[in-house]
Amino acid sequence: MAQPGTTRRSASANLPRLPFDVVDIRSELGTRPRHRPRPEREHRAFKVLAAEMGVHPRNMLQKLAELALDLCDAHTAGISLLEGDVFRWAAVAGVHASARGGTTPRDQSPSGVCIDRDATQLMHLADRCFPTLLSEPRFVEVLMVPFHAGGKPIGSVWVASHTADRQFDKEDERVVRELASFASAGWQLLQASEALDESSRRKDAFLAMLGHELRNPLEVILTAASLLKRRATPDEGVTREVDVIARQAGHLKRLADDLLDVARVVSGKLRLERETVDLRLVVADALGSTRRQIELRDQSLTVELGDTPILLSADPARLTQLVVNLVDNAAKVTPNGGHISVAVSCADDNIEVVVRDTGVGISSESAQGIFEPFVQGETSSNSRTGLGLDSRW
Repeated sequence: MAQPGTTRRSASANLPRLPFDVVDIRSELGTRPRHRPRPEREHRAFKVLAAEMGVHPRNMLQKLAELALDLCDAHTAGISLLEGDVFRWAAVAGVHASARGGTTPRDQSPSGVCIDRDATQLMHLADRCFPTLLSEPRFVEVLMVPFHAGGKPIGSVWVASHTADRQFDKEDERVVRELASFASAGWQLLQASEALDESSRRKDAFLAMLGHELRNPLEVILTAASLLKRRATPDEGVTREVDVIARQAGHLKRLADDLLDVARVVSGKLRLERETVDLRLVVADALGSTRRQIELRDQSLTVELGDTPILLSADPARLTQLVVNLVDNAAKVTPNGGHISVAVSCADDNIEVVVRDTGVGISSESAQGIFEPFVQGETSSNSRTGLGLDSRW
């Protein structure tokens, strides 16, 4: 397609504005010969748009402008969005592509007429009525169609020619109308996507704040419980209750730490301090943190670590947390008197840490979502709260 000249915006201040009737040539759409449709070309273009809408909704409007340029053999094509009292060129392709992102006051833009009348517009040398449009090469013809959201026009899809030999007809209008439908759907999808992103950001910020706010009082409770345990007392009941306080406060602290970890992972702020570690020692250390809980439930524990060091590059703290979480979960879902086994193995380049228990297990339906935040399978024991396996990475 011809791309005449280079883009240059011209000064438009204080230029006289001719009446709109002078540039309005919409009536010519019905009298011009209509060129033959190109359904295969359209089908390919609409297929591309549908794919872009699903994968890259933020880029969909620009892709639409590029396809409008091609389908209508235009010199410039674009999408103007109404934002308050101005139109923003949200997408531009072709000769004036560098104008993308620019704004024009509503009352000085051809798109203002298109939206106010909610109808197709065809203009000839529109800069005579809208001096802000004056540029080199000039917009000789502009065909624009409004698109909608919530039943109201919110912008226009337009194609332009910069030479007198390219005139738009009814077939061009039909194509631009089809593209306007895509623009409407794409814009609403983008708004919904951005609303979901904002909701997710607020949720992540809340989780981070909650984790921080919970940790401080829990540290105080754990310190107080530790001090109480050090004081000699003949009352076994008091000692037992202090143990309960310390154990439950420790559990809540781990949940708070998990909340912070989830927030850090989502925000990309979680840093791994890698070093060479022996996985057997990491697992042994993790089991030391969970053994007390297993003993209190009268559960038996079998551990198979092997005799050969299993070296890998990892963050020992996070790796320990992972094993603690897995064994802790196993202890929670295993009935009193049940059995838990932990085995570490290495074959070629494959390293496995396998935790098994005699609990109720996870149904195939629940297994599909175990790595989603706050998702847990159904168990026959009392319902529990937690982060699910999301923090296990």
